[in-house]
Amino acid sequence: MTKLVDKKCPFTGGVAIRGRILTGVVAKKKMQKTVILRRDYLHFIPKYRRYEKRHSNLAAHCSPIFRDLNVGDTVTVGECRPLSKTVRFNVLKVHSRGRTKKAFNKF
Repeated sequence: MTKLVDKKCPFTGGVAIRGRILTGVVAKKKMQKTVILRRDYLHFIPKYRRYEKRHSNLAAHCSPIFRDLNVGDTVTVGECRPLSKTVRFNVLKVHSRGRTKKAFNKF
């Protein structure tokens, strides 16, 4: 058994989770140990009394513990100290597995 050592991991390193706990879907996994989450939400337009779809992207550090993480998976992330220029969150838990390939969704 190999011992995983990641200084930016909240489980094996010295990073404390404090602040917000968010949930999102993994949109991209092209960086090493970092994933991009997509969070969808609705924004109300008072003039038309309707909602519009919006989204925000969030970079999160992904520890080697979650090495089997794929695009489309739903994950929980926790806020921590700034780990790099854009990364301020750490992956804490994987909720559900998504599809591995992009596929057509009918709503």
